[in-house]
Amino acid sequence: MESQLLKKMLVFGTMNVAAFMFSQNAVTDTVSTRSKSIDEVVITGNSNPKASIKTSTSISTLKSADIINSAPRTTAEIFRTIPGIRAESSGGEGNSNITVRGVPVSAGGSRYLLIQEDGLPVMQFGDIAFGTQDQFTRFDSFVSRVEALRGGSASVFASNSPAGIINFITKTGEKEGGSITQQVGLNYKNFRTDIDYGTALGKDFYIGVGGFYRGGDGPRKTGYTSNNGGQFRLSLLKKFEKGSIRVYGKYLDDRTAAYMPMPIAVSGSDSNPEYSSLNNYNILTGALQSSNFRNDVTLGANGQILKSDIRDGMHSGSKTVGFEFNYDFGSGWKLDAKARYAANDGQFLAPFPASVGSKSEILESVTGYGSAVYAGTNTAVDSNAKYMKTVLFNTKMNNLNNFFSDVNISKKWNKVKLNTGVYNSSQNINLSWNWNTYLMEVSDNNSRLVDVLSTTGTKITDNGLLNYGVPAFGGVNRIYDTKYSVIAPHAQVEINPVEKLTLDIGARYDFGNVTGSFSGTQNTKRAININQNGTLETPELAVEVVNGTVPVDYQYGIFGYSFGANYTLNSRNAIFARVSQGGSASADRILLAGYNYTNNDDPALDAVKVNKLNQIEVGYKLRGSNYFLNTTLFQARTIEANYEATTQLRTENKYESFGVEFDGFYKFNKNFDIKAGLTYTHAEIKNAIDKTIIGNIPRRTPKFMYSFNPNVNIEKLSFGFFAVGSTKAFTQDSNKLIMPGYVIVNPYISYRLLKNLTVNVNANNVFNSLAITEAEEGTLEGTNGIIRARTLPGRTFGASVKFDF
Repeated sequence: MESQLLKKMLVFGTMNVAAFMFSQNAVTDTVSTRSKSIDEVVITGNSNPKASIKTSTSISTLKSADIINSAPRTTAEIFRTIPGIRAESSGGEGNSNITVRGVPVSAGGSRYLLIQEDGLPVMQFGDIAFGTQDQFTRFDSFVSRVEALRGGSASVFASNSPAGIINFITKTGEKEGGSITQQVGLNYKNFRTDIDYGTALGKDFYIGVGGFYRGGDGPRKTGYTSNNGGQFRLSLLKKFEKGSIRVYGKYLDDRTAAYMPMPIAVSGSDSNPEYSSLNNYNILTGALQSSNFRNDVTLGANGQILKSDIRDGMHSGSKTVGFEFNYDFGSGWKLDAKARYAANDGQFLAPFPASVGSKSEILESVTGYGSAVYAGTNTAVDSNAKYMKTVLFNTKMNNLNNFFSDVNISKKWNKVKLNTGVYNSSQNINLSWNWNTYLMEVSDNNSRLVDVLSTTGTKITDNGLLNYGVPAFGGVNRIYDTKYSVIAPHAQVEINPVEKLTLDIGARYDFGNVTGSFSGTQNTKRAININQNGTLETPELAVEVVNGTVPVDYQYGIFGYSFGANYTLNSRNAIFARVSQGGSASADRILLAGYNYTNNDDPALDAVKVNKLNQIEVGYKLRGSNYFLNTTLFQARTIEANYEATTQLRTENKYESFGVEFDGFYKFNKNFDIKAGLTYTHAEIKNAIDKTIIGNIPRRTPKFMYSFNPNVNIEKLSFGFFAVGSTKAFTQDSNKLIMPGYVIVNPYISYRLLKNLTVNVNANNVFNSLAITEAEEGTLEGTNGIIRARTLPGRTFGASVKFDF
């Protein structure tokens, strides 16, 4: 295997040597204004904005038109076209797993990568359970571009983001005019309107407004309008002689469906599985949601009766106000300050299949079983159908408010640039898990709840509800009420000792403080009349009540550094190298794992408070008048701890990954160009509590990921496609069951009817490829031929009309 890897590396090296030699010949010609190299100024992960060829970082820029053409149905799907980034975007408009270059996703979310808006985080932690950062992030036409930094200087420019930063940069109103875009789903219900407008209010004073509103079902059949809501943004910018001041705001109120792992039939073996849809459930278009499953009543965090509308799904609310100020003092001194406050709340409601099987395996396993009927009827259930014991993830996001500020002072000398600053943040994590257990049939057409009766005809369930709580998971109803505060001084120095060489070194130290409490360690069961009808039904005789409160009061520290060197061989070639260290603090994921959370001298707690990431990168950048190629060799070593709610497993693992990343573009002529990305990753678990997985490949980590975008422009017509693919990977760290590789093809065509009127038609997964992104089971051994997995949605067609004014 190592010899094969060496051969691949030699092939990659040969490609770049050839490219380098070609560029050396090309650069001997005089470079005219029209033939200047393709390069863009980037600001993310750099103390001084500069052309990307002059930076020792790997960074990609996505423009609005590219994003629209790639036909994303959710925010996380935007990231799939970025080399090096693995975005498991199968969860809907949130709850996605995102990582970079083989850095693991051991539980969920994006622990090592942060999403920013205008240079400040959306959330301080990317992996808050049921409160991930993509749930509070929406792309709309008010976003001017998206910059994605992988590895590199992210360790010193942001807290909890050592693997990378994805930065949504919004419009300021400086560009006069705007647009209205109307989108509609052609084979699914989706109606969305985007608007943005910018204008001058006076001399050097600008206003920008924008946002979107939508309604529809989304790409899967939920049985009701599952996507309903929108976002509004406002920006006010005042420029003056030596600087500027900007105030902006965002109001988000959006409801979307959350997709959990779904039942899928599997035959064959672990190494050669055959996946297919069940008779009554299409894995590409089905959803666990149903019009027959709309209401949930349970015991809330404060002992109150909590009534929830399951149709709210992922309900994300955010009220945000931000501030930016910069001032040039002269003599090379500058001040740059940013601050933002966000009031975040909402609810996460999603059915999860705890177990799936036949009538005998699911329904008849209920204690006291005598018979079963469809809820609300006297009709006996179909003995040949499949059924689920379904856990309703009902999590209230009571308070996810946060505040971020970053104040920087920079000084520029002849060959030295110094930037120093202080970052301050506060992130609340106040959540309550209020979960119940139901019985349902397996169907993608408004599945019905099931009631089980005893041999005497007494109902064991109440309209499908089996338990108030989740005994199958050991009881997971819980409450978190914690606050995470960070003060992080940081400094970066950039030196140009000779004309073509740029050296940069940076350091950051996070002083973290965690306070609060959590409950749910000693839950009890009580008889409570939850439905308030005056009668105690069978499930009400044992209602899970959250009990056992644990105080939290500890500190942590994260030291991060980054050292990079970039040498521009000439105007079209550069080589760079970078060594970095960073970390990401463990937030709610380690609570309820049994540590002493008030003892800062406890070595067991100390070992899991911070997850560490060390990286090495070596790269080559090639630029020309009609092409660019970025090549990066990388190595990453990760030490982390985690705790998974559904399996009750605690992990403390060490990982290592290395590989190569390509990011390229070639414009053949004015009518045809190609953009492509390829990432090869070799990853390995180096140490673990479970010694049987040492030496294995981390779960869901493919060897190759790639994207490919040919594009044709002929006067008013533009068309092409995005192909995004991944090779096979293992479902779990045990390295038994394989998820097959896949290719998702998203074609698009647009036509400019008038100078300011454009029509676009696109498709997502036009060939209906089965793309499994995760699975609960690690092997087919001991299963009944059904596993639970999340897949990317099937074929959807959309159209839009954009009017520019």
